[in-house]
Amino acid sequence: MKRLELRNNTWSLELIPEWGGRVAVLQAKGLDIVTPISSEAFDPVAWPKGGIYPLMPYSNRIRDSRLAHGGVTHALPSHPAVLPHTLHGVAQTLQWSVSNQSESNIMLTCHYNGEHWPWPLRFEQLFALSDDQLNIQIAVTNLGSSSMPAGLGMHPYFQRHPGMRVELGVGRVWEINDAYLPTGVVHTKPRSIVIGDEISEELAVYASEWDGELQVSYPEGRLTLLTQAPLTHLVAFAPVAAPYVCLEPVSHLADAFNSPPNQWPDQGTHVLEPGQRLSASLKFYWQPN
Repeated sequence: MKRLELRNNTWSLELIPEWGGRVAVLQAKGLDIVTPISSEAFDPVAWPKGGIYPLMPYSNRIRDSRLAHGGVTHALPSHPAVLPHTLHGVAQTLQWSVSNQSESNIMLTCHYNGEHWPWPLRFEQLFALSDDQLNIQIAVTNLGSSSMPAGLGMHPYFQRHPGMRVELGVGRVWEINDAYLPTGVVHTKPRSIVIGDEISEELAVYASEWDGELQVSYPEGRLTLLTQAPLTHLVAFAPVAAPYVCLEPVSHLADAFNSPPNQWPDQGTHVLEPGQRLSASLKFYWQPN
């Protein structure tokens, strides 16, 4: 297991390509932005609850591990932690390769052709540092011979700190059931979501039409995360006693691919023809107090 590092006066980043292309450490001026991964072994099914990992070719769950597209229903392997559903795609379970590296950026790539997705795929991640900014670009390409549904996103485990406060604005909030799947009920009144440093009950929010700007304040400074389309959805999740809060910019709602085509725009389903590529970017800024 080899860790790759990127550092400048603001950011310190460590990647483990073999462990699903994960960010293992992310610090701003020495402050842990995400929960650091310190384990020495990696289980692609029971992965570590820390760092940042890519969500491709989809995020969250596919209901009953059945994917219907183009008149064909595909059976996918279920994830043992969320039976009978799938969980978080396949990219973050694979070994990635370094295709380019310099003092300020690292490019990771990965190819997949297996039982967890009916189409062959290419995944990409680019990590680049510039002054107070960390830029992450992600992409998935359909290498198959027919169209496929596609999505992507990133799954950060933001480390909880005393005095930490999260703020974002959303246009829609989707109700979910006990299996963390949408019920079909959606609240369309714009609202602000604020998360403090103490969470008295489990947090689980599926939102969309968010403003693409996530503000995280600390006693030491302020982190701003900026995204844009196609990352029009966001998942916020935190168990009560966990040392982290997950704030996941993603392109689609859980199980969106199985929704009727007339619901795809609202739920975020994208369709890639053979050779087409779906990409997104996330920009992290740090401003010290």
